[in-house]
Amino acid sequence: MKKIILGSLVLGLVLSACEKKVEPVDSFDVTVEYRSSGAKFVVGDVTLNPKDSIYFDFTISSPTDMSYIEIQKNGTRIDTFRLNNSNKRSFSLIKGYRVDSAAGSYSYRVLARDARAIFMGDGGKMFTVTVTPDFHFWSYRILQVPDTTAKTNKCYYASATGNVYSYTEGGTASGSIDFGYYWDTTGRGTAATNDDLKHTIYSLSAAQPQLGYYDISTWTKNVTLLKKMPTSVNFVTGLTSGGAIQTLIGGNMASGTSSKVTTVSTTAGSNVIGFKTAAGKFGAILIRYLDGDSPNKETQIEVDVKVQK
Repeated sequence: MKKIILGSLVLGLVLSACEKKVEPVDSFDVTVEYRSSGAKFVVGDVTLNPKDSIYFDFTISSPTDMSYIEIQKNGTRIDTFRLNNSNKRSFSLIKGYRVDSAAGSYSYRVLARDARAIFMGDGGKMFTVTVTPDFHFWSYRILQVPDTTAKTNKCYYASATGNVYSYTEGGTASGSIDFGYYWDTTGRGTAATNDDLKHTIYSLSAAQPQLGYYDISTWTKNVTLLKKMPTSVNFVTGLTSGGAIQTLIGGNMASGTSSKVTTVSTTAGSNVIGFKTAAGKFGAILIRYLDGDSPNKETQIEVDVKVQK
């Protein structure tokens, strides 16, 4: 029994002596100093608009030789710099990037690697760059044909807030309303032709004798310009930033605008309505769904709206 115990002790001492010690991660005393050298220089977490610029002005140092400096975004290398004998212990750089157009949070860090590309450290610093949309996106809003009695159908829309209002609610909110919806029968011909102008988006600044039962004489009547967009304007994939809205909607509204657009539908060429608010913001309305096909108060449309902030 004593021999077995003694043998175990000897074996334990041998294994202990042969055990390889692994340095803990980031044990190379790497430090990274970031400097705020201007408005776009990152020294902490920031929130930006899509496609804004960011800059890193940094010095990374180590008491042991570094061979590579790497800049990562979301854990993926986006830049690598190979060091020489003059800067293996301290390396300085100013580097700029353009942030994503898609909203979300993105992490950035600067780190060092040795000659074998083994991670040496990042100074314990990682920054989060949060990209927020520079436009409002309001989805699944319902607009209803104005009703003449209760006057509670939601037929007015404020693009900056995404709120819809009825006539009874709209007076106090009229300063924020950009457009309204109704069924236009002024183009009605004979029963055989049935050439109604139908589903209509309009600016409250437009004269609308058909809506005489709604007295808006004391309301603020914002002047909103409207125009049907060509099929080349894709609401989903094309209007992904305020800049894209400016280019695609603003560019198509240089001429041919009106205070109302009629016969809007879910068909391409009639389903994306560009607009410019009284505040000068460009936006677009996507006609998602039509429920009803008459001037009855039950008729309504479902829309998505994007507008610059």
